[in-house]
Amino acid sequence: MKVIALSHAQPQWQDVRGQRVFTSIVREPHHGPLYFAAGGLENNQTAVHTADVLAFPSEHYDYWTTKFGIPRSAWDWAHWGENLTVSGLDENALRVGDRLHAGPDACFEVTSPRTPCFKLAWRIGQPDSVLREMVRTGYIGFYLRVLSPGWIQPGDPIVLQPASAEAITTADLARLLFDETVDDVDRLQHILQTPGLGGQAKGLLQRRISGIRDAQRQRTAQWTGWREFVITERTQQAEDIQSFRLEPADREPLAPARAGQFLTLQLPQATRSWTISDYQDAPTSYRLTIKRSAFASSWMHTNAAPGTRVLALPPMGKFALNRAGFLRVVLISAGVGVTPMISMLQAHLERSDAPPLLWIHCARSGRYSPHREEIQQLLSKNPKITRLIYYSQPEPSDRLGCDYDRAGRLTAEDLKSIIQEPYTTTLFGREIELGGEHSEFYVCVPVGFEATMRTALEGVASLRSESFTNLGTPVESALQSAEVFFKRSGISAFWNREGNPTLLELAESHSIDAPYGCRVGSCQTCATGLLQGEVDYAMSPADLVPAGAVLLCCARPATSRIELDL
Repeated sequence: MKVIALSHAQPQWQDVRGQRVFTSIVREPHHGPLYFAAGGLENNQTAVHTADVLAFPSEHYDYWTTKFGIPRSAWDWAHWGENLTVSGLDENALRVGDRLHAGPDACFEVTSPRTPCFKLAWRIGQPDSVLREMVRTGYIGFYLRVLSPGWIQPGDPIVLQPASAEAITTADLARLLFDETVDDVDRLQHILQTPGLGGQAKGLLQRRISGIRDAQRQRTAQWTGWREFVITERTQQAEDIQSFRLEPADREPLAPARAGQFLTLQLPQATRSWTISDYQDAPTSYRLTIKRSAFASSWMHTNAAPGTRVLALPPMGKFALNRAGFLRVVLISAGVGVTPMISMLQAHLERSDAPPLLWIHCARSGRYSPHREEIQQLLSKNPKITRLIYYSQPEPSDRLGCDYDRAGRLTAEDLKSIIQEPYTTTLFGREIELGGEHSEFYVCVPVGFEATMRTALEGVASLRSESFTNLGTPVESALQSAEVFFKRSGISAFWNREGNPTLLELAESHSIDAPYGCRVGSCQTCATGLLQGEVDYAMSPADLVPAGAVLLCCARPATSRIELDL
């Protein structure tokens, strides 16, 4: 075991696949000795990672150049961005807490595996998809903490002082950190107590535990099928927008919803879903904020009042806030699309380690902006929150700089300009600067506007979106009746347009066991093969329908005979 090469560097802005990225991964080997001080190598700085030293086994250069079909001469030492190139060490045997003595005086402690990211993939000329393969092998390098400062030069021997045989290897820890199927909190908590574990790995484990607990919360007090609720409060929020507070009629505990999820209600002659517009860790009620538009929302505005009883399914939906991330959160909404953003904002503010947040909302004017005062109070609670509120048609009573920030519409050019600006966040106790595109974006706007936003946000780190225009709006069809053949059940059923039943409702009326989740074309649980004929949709599916399939929960026949694989 010995030192093969050394390197140090300062972060610089690099063009990484068309994006401006601050990184110190581009470097060359240093000729001669270098001094490793307490806290890290002198004259060396990283852009993001907080560990003292990055080490990488020299044997991996042969492995990865062979794997990728790259000439070995194309990569000099330090090409992978390491400070120490070493030989004779293997991440599959090296454990957290092991100590490495190098040179006359220096001593290091192994803290964690490297956490490879897109910058490494770019540096070695490979797609991001190789990162998981790298983690699987464990051949990614490891981080060290400087215990005793000292000078080191190429050729210096390395002496390994093993830690406890019970400690996890760096390769196993890497695989664990990247394996999203692991949900054993006790195991993760045990690893979190490993002596010598680095702050970066601790932070990743803590966020993994938080994410698992969020998922476990969601399974608490879940119910099956329809449950009766009582409307206890009704409030005017804006022009044609009202909110409704729903409490369970049986007074039993409620399932916690993830911020951004929806609640599906069964109303007279309609089933419709609306986003839950508040967030509670242990809810005693749900709030829905509804704009009057199609039949179901009009029924709520006209008929729903304190004392009205409705049926509801448990909270559902994939459009939900990730509370385990460290990137800035960007919430973009328009009109009543602000409703999931309110709950996301509330949930975000409950994090003790909440990263910065950018709030972008578009409305016609204050009169059409629901929950305006509530949102302003929430935005004022954290200095790391930045807001940009657009009013396309501000009224005389709307105050520029107070109620809104910019007059006019948010354009794709505006958004591109906004997100290009870098921001500062805290990562594992260290202030770092990131490009604005390295944020987690959540978008809830009308369908046409969503396409504009997606174009503007192409290439960002993370994008989740939901559109709301046309959801629940009937698609007109001249067809009055049809034959529906459920092939696997061997049942032929007669569909009649009267009452506009969906194919799911038709199947249920004939005791055919059909799977479903949201009943509004969002979760795709009810996707079933369409073997013959065509369908249209009583409400627009929230996502693309798989080829050759039909979403039973919101589909109706569009030809006189259809055949389903059910």
